[in-house]
Amino acid sequence: YIEERSFRRFVEACLEETVVVYVDHLLTQRNYIKEDTIERMRLDEEVLMDFFREYLNVSKVENRVRILSDLRELASAESLDTFTLIYTNILEHQPDCPHEVVEKLVGLREGIPRKEAKEVVQECKEIYENSLVDGNPPKAGFFLPKGEMSFTFQRVLMEEAEIVLVHCKCNL
Repeated sequence: YIEERSFRRFVEACLEETVVVYVDHLLTQRNYIKEDTIERMRLDEEVLMDFFREYLNVSKVENRVRILSDLRELASAESLDTFTLIYTNILEHQPDCPHEVVEKLVGLREGIPRKEAKEVVQECKEIYENSLVDGNPPKAGFFLPKGEMSFTFQRVLMEEAEIVLVHCKCNL
């Protein structure tokens, strides 16, 4: 028997790990991001929202899943201005989101000329650097949990997250 409060914390941990694994896979994939990839990302957000809303407060789910919609919007940006605007908005919710995330997503996009990609990355790098306080993000968040001060595209708790996800899937 699991108490309701403990179960909610478990489900919240499952949601957190799901989002971490999803973002990790998005940023470490080798395939180009195409129009159908963007649509699939939107559908994935809906599926996650629908599932976790059954067990958690809607605002809590929305806050956790927000990074997925933010990254989807960033991945679908079409111009320098759009990339910088979306990245600036992401920094409001995820102040620790480094410009390397933009660099990775721009690199995965199909059809962006190299010169334009460099401009986007440079602009976003400047935006990020201007957002730093004493060389650090204003607060830790999704990308730099618990005060870590560097971001790498490593597998974030991959084995543990996969175990949790398999366990969640088996019990549904």
